[in-house]
Amino acid sequence: MLQQEFLIANQEYSMSLDNYRFAPNSRKWKLSRDVLLNLEWVDEVLAEPLRTGFISALSNYARINSAKGTKAIAWRFKRFVLHVSTGNDGISSISPEMIISYRGTLNRQTEYYLGSVSGFLKKWHALGFPGLSDSVVSLLKNMRLKGAIKGLAVQTLDPIKGPLSDLEYESLNQCLLDSFERGDIGLEDFVLVVLFIATGRRPIQLGDLKSLDFIEGRSSDGLSEFVLNVPRRKQQGTWRMAFRPVALTPEIGIALRSLILENTARVEKELPAVSELEKGMLPIFPNWEMVQQCSAEPKSRLYEIFESDALHRPTSALSRRFGKSIKFLEVVSERTGETLHLFPLRLRRTLATRAAREGYGSLVIAELLDHTDDQNARVYTENVPEHVDAINEAVAFQLAPLAQAFAGVLVDHREDAIRGDDPNSGVRSDSGEGVGTCGHHGFCGGLAPVACYTCKSFQPWLDGPHEEVLQGLLSERERIQQITRDNTMTTINDRTIFAVAEVVRRCEERREELRKNG
Repeated sequence: MLQQEFLIANQEYSMSLDNYRFAPNSRKWKLSRDVLLNLEWVDEVLAEPLRTGFISALSNYARINSAKGTKAIAWRFKRFVLHVSTGNDGISSISPEMIISYRGTLNRQTEYYLGSVSGFLKKWHALGFPGLSDSVVSLLKNMRLKGAIKGLAVQTLDPIKGPLSDLEYESLNQCLLDSFERGDIGLEDFVLVVLFIATGRRPIQLGDLKSLDFIEGRSSDGLSEFVLNVPRRKQQGTWRMAFRPVALTPEIGIALRSLILENTARVEKELPAVSELEKGMLPIFPNWEMVQQCSAEPKSRLYEIFESDALHRPTSALSRRFGKSIKFLEVVSERTGETLHLFPLRLRRTLATRAAREGYGSLVIAELLDHTDDQNARVYTENVPEHVDAINEAVAFQLAPLAQAFAGVLVDHREDAIRGDDPNSGVRSDSGEGVGTCGHHGFCGGLAPVACYTCKSFQPWLDGPHEEVLQGLLSERERIQQITRDNTMTTINDRTIFAVAEVVRRCEERREELRKNG
């Protein structure tokens, strides 16, 4: 059996887990649409028989593990051999002394480096590839190596890498929606960011999506329901072999449907001969340069091309697109006072943290994150941050400019407002006094005046009783906290509090400006 596997690994060509053919004897392996593994360093650092053993073991690893994992193992092994290398002739074998020397350079935070190399070396030896002695494997089996420290950013609520605060989360969603409504970002960018927020999936999983993965149905009461079958990635198996359904809200479902229709119309224009079946296999985020090149392909090959990942955009391109969209939104964190540092992993952490705060267990969170078990999901339930910051008037004024919750325009007088001459446009406080004008011409189902202060169509008046509204919200927040002791309920109006505080602050600045100008 070992001899058979050895022969397979040394064939002229081998197939990666993502169905990419590569030559083990070559020094550049294309393992997936995202991973090109450069092994030119092997000939400089390794000598026979270790060189042959490493290439054989790594090619075998690439056949049954992800391309990204294979690249990571190759990089870890390279760092190891560069450390233990003592001459210019290259290393011909691994000794126990090398293992002990390398471990001496590691600490608690980096000990897992050797752990990942250890598993690879044990498999290498078990398959009978040359370069390793029994003493090396015996030493590794007796070592107790700790894994990477997990969950630190979540447990410490790291403002750079950890989950978003409720205010940051709400600000991100509002800025994204406002930018899309203004036409500042396109439909594809909007869908990409909102899918990261709503599903918490990895970039490579969204890059794997095809149009047929989106399912629209009708519930028993006639309402539209939307489901997205997201391909699984970290689990063993070939590309797009396993899926996990994710329910989408109607708003996200409609936006995604619009993007798919837009992509379909474009591919019909680019490739008039494309069939309905091939349209269903069009990626949701296509590489349009590759689609255009299909026009030179015979129609008989289109199905094969559409079925593969040839038309899918590289994961790195999706990540860059996401980063560019987030940078454009310029969401400010109230915790750092700087532009929100955001990447897909933070949104995964945010999704899981919010679920834990709502009382969901580790099994449910593991399902949300597309984990096979709840081992890694427990970090969210074992240390759930339950604190609620006390927000008083002073804190509200301090955080208001950072929160960016107020999106409207302050006007000196009612007559200066859009629709100021319309008696139905006035917005009143709970006491009946006018606080501003609604510039929206359509129907609004928001609860005035609370919902108005975070609406871009609201035009508060300079002489409006905004302090009264602010005090009412603060008192209501304290009352809810005392009655419910529920963090989610207590903080539900925090963004509105900051918006009202910002209006009060701007009114004071405007009055001072008017006084100086006489």
